[in-house]
Amino acid sequence: MSRIRFIGFPGFGALTINCISVLYSVPGRLTANFLSAKKGRKSLRARAFSGAAVLTQLFALSVLLLPAAVPQVVAAKGQIENIESPTVGDENIDGKNFTVSRVLVHAKPEQVWHVLTDYHNAPRVFPQLKKCELVQDKGATKILKHQVNPSGLPACSTYTYTVEVKETYAKSLEWHRVSGDFKVVDGFWRLEPLNNGHDTLVTYSNYVSGGFFIPQMLIKRQCRVDMPNVLSNLKSESEGIKIAKRSDTSSTQ
Repeated sequence: MSRIRFIGFPGFGALTINCISVLYSVPGRLTANFLSAKKGRKSLRARAFSGAAVLTQLFALSVLLLPAAVPQVVAAKGQIENIESPTVGDENIDGKNFTVSRVLVHAKPEQVWHVLTDYHNAPRVFPQLKKCELVQDKGATKILKHQVNPSGLPACSTYTYTVEVKETYAKSLEWHRVSGDFKVVDGFWRLEPLNNGHDTLVTYSNYVSGGFFIPQMLIKRQCRVDMPNVLSNLKSESEGIKIAKRSDTSSTQ
């Protein structure tokens, strides 16, 4: 059993619930439990039934609270190149309902790319990312191990998973889960040059599925909260590099 704490719902106190945590990285663990002694089987079934009932109630509550909890900000058509603050919304991509966030960064795509691919320093730039380990480097393909702590949750509520990332220099990063927590983790960064290459329209898309035991509504809510913050941090870091370069140039003249 694991404890998850959700805070910040308008008009509601802190909501604490107990739910079953299913890690898809260790399917053999569940198989071993089901194949254990007959006495253990009855207990396991009873616990699973109880956990399912709790999660059903949680899902219903999350549907009621979601609209008031997270405002959805989407840029109007024609304003897509003037997004100074991050927007967030849903888009259907290849049959999956991705959460998509965008922002205009006043820095070249190469500078934004440098921040995104500096994996060693990624936890410093993105607070929700506690660890980012480069497991394998295959040139344009990287294997990364992430440990994340979603905002609003206790520090002990971390999730660890491994993704395969495909890099296209200064244009895009695409990834999918290969092992670890969650059932599916797909996403991409897209960098589009604007204003003769001096600015960059950044698109951050993410699709996460926790499987049967983690309601998709809760995952969606968390993505809508955290993804704009991630883009704000990326914007600040990338534009900071641009300012630093200007300062270096001025000092040498």
